[in-house]
Amino acid sequence: MKTGARCLLILLLLNAALFLASCRNVSAGRGASISEKKESIKTYPFSDPDPVPVFTRSSMWGQAARLYPYFFFNKFSDQGMDKDWTVVRLENPYIQVSVLPQVGGKVWGASEKATGRDFLYTNHVLKFREIALRGPWTSGGIEFNFGVIGHAPSTATPVDYLLRKNPDGSVSCVVGALDLPSRTRWSVTITLPKDKSYFETTALWFNASPYSQSYYSWSCAAIKAADDLKYIFPGSAQIGHDYSVPLEPWPVDRKGRDLSWYKGNDFGGAKSYFTVGKYQDFYGAWYKNSDAGFGHWALYDDVPGRKIWIWDLSRAGEIWVDLLTDKDGQYSEPQAGRLYNQSDHESFKPYTADRWREIWFPYRDIGPMVKASPEGVLNVTPSENSLDIGFFPLQAVDKDLTVTEKDGKELFRKHLRLGPGRAFKKSLPIIGGTSIIEVSLGGKLIYATDPKSFDIKRPLRFRPIDESTAEGLFLGGSRSEKARDFQTALRKYLACLEIEPLHVRALTRTAEIYARRGEYVKALGFAETALETSMYDAEANYVYGVICRKQGELVDAKETLGWAARSMEYRSSAYAQLAEISFLEKDFDRALEYGKRAVDFNAFNLNAREVLVTTYRAMKKRPQADEELERILAIDPLDHLARFERYLLEPGTARLEEFKSMIRCELPHETYLETALYYVRLGAVEDAVTLLRNAPEQPEALAWLAWLLRERSPDESRAYLEKAFGLSPWLVFPFREESIPVFEHAIASLPGDWKPKYYLGLIYWGKGRIEEARDLFAMCEGADFAPFYLTRGALTRDTDPVKARADYDHAIGLDEKSWRSRHALIEFDLELGHAGQALETSRKAATLFPSEVPIRVDLVKSLMAAGGYEEAAGVLEGIEALPYEGAGEIHALYVTTNVRLALESLRAGNWSRAVERFEHSKQFPEKLGTGAPFDPDFRLQDFAEAFCYEKMGEKEKAEASRKAVLEYTLRTWPASGPNAYLGGLILQQAGEKAKAREVLSTAKPSKEIVEILKAIGQ
Repeated sequence: MKTGARCLLILLLLNAALFLASCRNVSAGRGASISEKKESIKTYPFSDPDPVPVFTRSSMWGQAARLYPYFFFNKFSDQGMDKDWTVVRLENPYIQVSVLPQVGGKVWGASEKATGRDFLYTNHVLKFREIALRGPWTSGGIEFNFGVIGHAPSTATPVDYLLRKNPDGSVSCVVGALDLPSRTRWSVTITLPKDKSYFETTALWFNASPYSQSYYSWSCAAIKAADDLKYIFPGSAQIGHDYSVPLEPWPVDRKGRDLSWYKGNDFGGAKSYFTVGKYQDFYGAWYKNSDAGFGHWALYDDVPGRKIWIWDLSRAGEIWVDLLTDKDGQYSEPQAGRLYNQSDHESFKPYTADRWREIWFPYRDIGPMVKASPEGVLNVTPSENSLDIGFFPLQAVDKDLTVTEKDGKELFRKHLRLGPGRAFKKSLPIIGGTSIIEVSLGGKLIYATDPKSFDIKRPLRFRPIDESTAEGLFLGGSRSEKARDFQTALRKYLACLEIEPLHVRALTRTAEIYARRGEYVKALGFAETALETSMYDAEANYVYGVICRKQGELVDAKETLGWAARSMEYRSSAYAQLAEISFLEKDFDRALEYGKRAVDFNAFNLNAREVLVTTYRAMKKRPQADEELERILAIDPLDHLARFERYLLEPGTARLEEFKSMIRCELPHETYLETALYYVRLGAVEDAVTLLRNAPEQPEALAWLAWLLRERSPDESRAYLEKAFGLSPWLVFPFREESIPVFEHAIASLPGDWKPKYYLGLIYWGKGRIEEARDLFAMCEGADFAPFYLTRGALTRDTDPVKARADYDHAIGLDEKSWRSRHALIEFDLELGHAGQALETSRKAATLFPSEVPIRVDLVKSLMAAGGYEEAAGVLEGIEALPYEGAGEIHALYVTTNVRLALESLRAGNWSRAVERFEHSKQFPEKLGTGAPFDPDFRLQDFAEAFCYEKMGEKEKAEASRKAVLEYTLRTWPASGPNAYLGGLILQQAGEKAKAREVLSTAKPSKEIVEILKAIGQ
């Protein structure tokens, strides 16, 4: 090559590299391209983060403790505004995909270019509503969820991301985050090939902690809802969210309704169908009128979970159309998961990683999908005398399509040479009707007309666990632990050990829970008993080794981790632990040996690879360190520690900025802390200090700097300590057990400062060490932070209500402009039955905060508690509420208020006014956040109205009301619900004695029913 040409080539390559590094636009010529820019999107924002720790909340569906240290957002706007958002767009000649890195890294939408049709629902506004675990959520695209059931904590906030051009001409956007409660790291690489009509999502999830974590992962896609929408979900059965019902038939239910058609779900409430029973790699949907659809493909063993979510087709669901979008209409969610059901969680073992690939695609012009693969989508429609075949290629195809009978007789063969998106259709005459026929493309994409050809015969039983035995208690504890409910798990494990003291698995799991609480002495006792009972048990040895390491007993740690390494389950994680200990002991050769062993058995063990890099750096082996860094970034392009190691290998402004600029998540200080603790574990204190000096100023990060410098630089340590606790505690929620000695040191150094006691108390509370948290909070004298008093009040309200009330009063005094303090006090007084005090506070709060819906609802509750139903009804008339998913609280107050007013009229003999109020209670004012469901239960009102009509001499209306109660009871048989008792009484009056006895023997009348019966003399 001539010199000039060589220089030109080098210049071009440098320009291309700079272009890529800028992440503004990465192009693969006429193939695939990727761009990043700010775009203005109409946004209905969320705001008002709650400075009180999340585990004080009572309305978190039992998830609060499992979400700490995340915080909730309380305010959602009904007014849209134009706001700039970062949008990443991937495009090739066939499809385009958009990604929102600042909204959880979600896929915003995807469309097919030939038709302009969205095959993934795109919501053109960001209308955040209270649906996710932390509140804000917006519909559309694909949402990535890792951790525990529910829309992920990161779903509405910024995540880390980067753009990448790949050697094969494809382009990728990698999004990811650190899940704080589990301390696991997830990333999803969204890749668009240059020459295919699909895009890929490749998930990487790594447990970087030494403990088992909750395993739960679902991708929640969205497609447009329509009456002609048909769900193509393989399965012979479906189950809902819990295990209280047996498997139900799919797709046709026991009443003959075909649930696979969207319009066939016009009954009951919202639907969650988890389909099981077929070994298939695909699912999707099809729109009959446009003959177009959406599809998803993944290896069955990677993604066996399939779920359809449908909003109620009644007004209860339809109100969410306007709540979540402006013009894009209703949507439905086809979801893909790693487990069968979203009630299921499994155990994510320490230092292990999972990786799986999914593809998402459009198809059209061939009829409904019956089979799919990365090559294409197949439709086969047999009829009496023909076989219609359609094939939609997702990539270039040059293969034979064959049709054979079951015995191998060939009926048809055609060589297909098609480009992506060029559909093929053929109708074959089948003389004498169809038998079992196979359709095959190149021997790979195979479909058989035999409906049982992919049936799964293994037992599938979804049910609660019988906890009447020691083993049952252990399994119950295991299920709770897997769902991150450590308090319940510990209680059940200890109950198991009461029955069977030498239950090795219960001993081991109990030991690990105490270790994650930072109670290492207790933990060691249980682990010792486990080893005394079963000397070679791999899990017991591993847990014992981890605890010993935490306590600095490195000889015992190494000995037991060595035994754990003999097990395939713990081999890689145990070797990684041994590599870290070897580095801590400055035995670098052994650190390399164990690190290499760890990655030999788990190539994705990023902890082990990171130790290898740090060890090579310590040994000044730069080429080996660089090679290992490339391997790490090939596995996880968002590995921040790898970029910091690059800086340590090559100190300088450019490398440091490269590291810092890639931390783009909501809470960057947590990434710095998590990375620094890696170096602390290795004894590489200087590296940890260097890292934390570059972290955002935040109390816990500064406290760690003070702790790490306490001996080598006491004056600097003191300065950092004073700076840390001079900062505001707003949204500061420490949670790591490693920080316990850090805050203990701060307490000893600053005995008069309340903040380190508060922070340590939060850790203890989050770990379930409630009494220690109470003790520390009791020592927090002189606190000048209202959320602290709300936090302490929530912790002491059950044990010392007098002190709790004083704390709530103090919070109000400290922050007169906060509605939260008064809300907490009102709830507290209502819980204690102090209606007068609650009402006094509510009236004042409603005057100060007239636009705060929680305060107006508090006023309604207080008025009701004081018997002021007429005024409560008036307040309800003035409330306009944005609901949360499943909301019904305000409507329930509306019903109760009107029923109570009807009862007052009934007792006064004002029959017409009573009927008017009962009828009023049947309404569903949508401004209160709830739409009318299908077939609501009005038996209480109808029963009482029948009596009123009798008194008014309107016999026909009385009979019609009784008939309404009877018909509802029979229509919803077996009788259930809060008004079933009244159904039993009407059955009795109608002569249905046997059914009446069946209902009345089990149904219990509510307080309202008892009052109605008393008022009418029954």
